Amino acid sequence: MGTKKKQRNGHAFHPIMRKGGVHEKSVSAKRSAGKRELKNLLNEGSAQVPLTPVSYAIAA
Repeated sequence: MGTKKKQRNGHAFHPIMRKGGVHEKSVSAKRSAGKRELKNLLNEGSAQVPLTPVSYAIAA
C-alpha cells in the first residue's frame, strides 16, 4: 500500500518569507534613543557629556 505524503504548510516555505531575518531598530529609533540619553545626562548634571556628534550610519 502506498503511503500518503503529509501536506506541507504553504505559508512556511513561501518565497516572500525568505526575506525575513533579525528585527532591528530603525534609524529614527536609534536617533531618538541617543537624544533621550543625552537629555538624561544633561538633567543629571554630568560634566562628562560627549561633545562629538554620534554617527547613525547603517553597518553594511
